[in-house]
Amino acid sequence: MPVKKISKKRITVKKGEVPIAPLGEPGAVPLLLYRRIAVTFMFVVAAALLTILYLSTVQAVIHINSTQTPLGAEFITDVLPNPTQETDVRGAIAVGTLGRTQTFQASGESKKQIDGIATGEVVITNNLSFAQPLVENTRLLSPEGVLFRLKNGVTVPAGGSVSVMVYADEPGAGGDIQPTGFTIPGLSAARQVSVFAQSSTAFTGGVSEVAVVLKEEIDASVVVLTNTLVSDALAMLKEEVGDTYTGVASSVEEIERVVSIEPGTEAAQYDVNLSLKIAAVFYDKEALREIAVRKLYESLGQGQTFASVGADAMSVEVALYDETTQHANVRVVLSGIAISAQTNEALDVGRFVGLGEEEVRALLINDGIATSVNVEFFPFWVKTIPRLKDHIYIDIR
Repeated sequence: MPVKKISKKRITVKKGEVPIAPLGEPGAVPLLLYRRIAVTFMFVVAAALLTILYLSTVQAVIHINSTQTPLGAEFITDVLPNPTQETDVRGAIAVGTLGRTQTFQASGESKKQIDGIATGEVVITNNLSFAQPLVENTRLLSPEGVLFRLKNGVTVPAGGSVSVMVYADEPGAGGDIQPTGFTIPGLSAARQVSVFAQSSTAFTGGVSEVAVVLKEEIDASVVVLTNTLVSDALAMLKEEVGDTYTGVASSVEEIERVVSIEPGTEAAQYDVNLSLKIAAVFYDKEALREIAVRKLYESLGQGQTFASVGADAMSVEVALYDETTQHANVRVVLSGIAISAQTNEALDVGRFVGLGEEEVRALLINDGIATSVNVEFFPFWVKTIPRLKDHIYIDIR
């Protein structure tokens, strides 16, 4: 049997190249497959990078306008020279008496009308060829039937005229008339045509307004004078005690009050005489404020914090005092506004995972935690709260 000769081909491989088996021979890998593997690998790596980037940047910020709850602390504490308890405050007491008389002008806010006698000026004309005498109180009648009288007698020369003053026959608003003509009823009908009067300005005085001082105005004046006396007294008492203490509360006792008029009196001005006894309790303001703030924080509920504490608006009133022992009780009131804290159970971020903005808003408003809610997502295409809890932020306002 003849033997077939096998031809051997020599393959030359350059340095750094990987030999590729010829197609059809065992172990051969097509070049196209290598490319597909490389491209697939690149897509897998890119997808992994995008996933990592997404997970590291996705977030949601829940902005909450928290429901506000007014809270207050009210308590009584002791003020004395040598405090013995933590709730005591160091202080001193000074007492003095001060009096003064002050004149107040009536405000005129309250007025009443009173009837008077209207007056005015007229010009009497005489077209006769002889003089016409007119006695005092001669009547002059307006077209509306309002009667006036001459204040003084007068003689009107022939063919001439004179100016005279007249007054209303009856008091009241009827005498306040506009410029008009007048007849003289005391003369004959024929003579009335030639002798007559005319006014050029309105008559006034039939009705006038006067200021009436009511009880409310007098009481307001007493308050003004009281404040002035207390301010002056505290300044004098502070000089007596010195600058050791930064806070002061006062107790005011009215000893005497004399007003020069009765309520409802017509008056342009009036006098108020006032005598007061003022007890001033001087105290360490900073120490008392610290006590008040601690008391206020004790009123906080679970899951609440303070948005503001009105420490500067702390109210202090003297309840009792003893000048001899230098011991006083003061009533302290401090207020603040409480809002939801980050530690509130209703703000556990796990509650919001997977929810949209409307769902978050409805949840928090229904819980009474917020008055309004706005959710800010990143990236912009995200519409639900991410599942990564550390990427959820709560902003309380």
